[in-house]
Amino acid sequence: MGNETAMSWEMRASIRKGEPLTWKKLKFYPIKMEHYEEFLDVRNALAIRMTSLSNLSFEYLSMPFLTAMWAIDYDSLFATGSSIGFFERIIRFLYLSLRLKYKREDALKTIYTETGNKRILDKVVVTQDGNTVEITPDDFDIDIRPMLATQNGIELPDESDNPDLVRAEEDLAAKGASELKIDTDTMIASVAYQSLLQEKDLNEWTVLQFERRRQAIERGKRFDMFGQAELSGMVKFSKGNPFPSWCFDRNENGSAALISFGEMRGKLSGLGDLDKIVGKDGN
Repeated sequence: MGNETAMSWEMRASIRKGEPLTWKKLKFYPIKMEHYEEFLDVRNALAIRMTSLSNLSFEYLSMPFLTAMWAIDYDSLFATGSSIGFFERIIRFLYLSLRLKYKREDALKTIYTETGNKRILDKVVVTQDGNTVEITPDDFDIDIRPMLATQNGIELPDESDNPDLVRAEEDLAAKGASELKIDTDTMIASVAYQSLLQEKDLNEWTVLQFERRRQAIERGKRFDMFGQAELSGMVKFSKGNPFPSWCFDRNENGSAALISFGEMRGKLSGLGDLDKIVGKDGN
């Protein structure tokens, strides 16, 4: 999904420069590499494909994204005694972007549900630099989720994609990833090495800057490798070089890093104390 479709040139420039974006009276800052491990823990919750929620209940598909994440954790809490942890990770992502200190107990006090129905989220209230702002599920869906995704290099799924093709691509991506030993320190060291920098120099980079540099390194190396292989006559690609440019990605449908609900459920731990919301009525 293209997160930048409706984004102004000014906002694009601000993102490239690593400047904060303003929504109402809140300033959303790009997450920096010093918080990379925490970013990796929370980012997948933001990129969950809504159509994958039908494995649980089709009811979730009719809800705004943030309401669905709340309802899933709420239902899981009362069904199993623990939540899955989607909603908490999204709130942690929000606090990281606002550069607010996250404390679970305090954050729970800022979550309001509909009067008489604690399963339906009404709003989240945040205070930054003395400004208190209400964020509704619609606000999060329309403005904040795509803004946070674009600002931090996250590709949101296209909900119109064919579900069967999506599952096939997820399986293929998972199979390829299983052959690699994924380690963030090694990846950071590799990007620093290719950039002629020390690892500590990357701490002040934004996550978006890091991801774009990593992708540029990978794209350039694949362009060189496949191009040289074809020129040498060792291999012939029937549809041309699969990496035809060192500066542009090939136009393809879908994403190589789609996040399914089933995959996420196995990875996330639960919030576990949503029952503390009992007594909140949204007033």
